[in-house]
Amino acid sequence: MTLHELAAQYPSWVIWRSTADNGLGSWYATRRGVPLTNVQVNAGMAQTVCADDDAALVQELRRQQEIALPSGDEA
Repeated sequence: MTLHELAAQYPSWVIWRSTADNGLGSWYATRRGVPLTNVQVNAGMAQTVCADDDAALVQELRRQQEIALPSGDEA
């Protein structure tokens, strides 16, 4: 998945890749303009998440969505 595809699929996140000496590095996503409360952080929500590749980042973004859903409100 490309950065543009991820950005379109997750518009509430800013998504980018770091650079490394040998080329592109890890994938990152930061919540767009949404400060988290201590309760949300304690529940496992993160302001920024990272992964080694696009598939792992998607998995983490999905996990963040699941944590944000109140119990019983699964879509």
